[in-house]
Amino acid sequence: MEIADKWIQLGYTAKLVLRIVGILEATYYYRKNKASQKPRVYHGGRPIPGYSLAKDGQPVSDEQIKEWLSELIADEESAYGYRKLTVCLRRDHQLVINKKKVYRLLKEEELLQPQRQKKRNHPRKLANNQEITAPNQLWEMDVK
Repeated sequence: MEIADKWIQLGYTAKLVLRIVGILEATYYYRKNKASQKPRVYHGGRPIPGYSLAKDGQPVSDEQIKEWLSELIADEESAYGYRKLTVCLRRDHQLVINKKKVYRLLKEEELLQPQRQKKRNHPRKLANNQEITAPNQLWEMDVK
């Protein structure tokens, strides 16, 4: 790239120089534009608004939603996860709310249930290291 830039600045045509150097024109201009751009800075996303809307358009604070969530967990919905709690909030309190927000609020209040681990019915048994000294002492089979 630097060699091509040097010869192009001396007055030679870009097409000729790039053909000699062995760089495609599209690659050259892409890299040239990429180098001149400022690096992107991540600012953490959109700020949290602190409220959700009810179906009638009235704002409901996150603190009120946290209270409703703690009441739902104390009742019969204690075995529910964040998705079913979202459905309960939509149905019982007519909220327009996303499951990701319910997850965030539950995480803030430390009300999330621990995730279940998969139970293995049969533990995997690995073959012991066996000394094989002759053919036909150990057979393996792959069932498809």
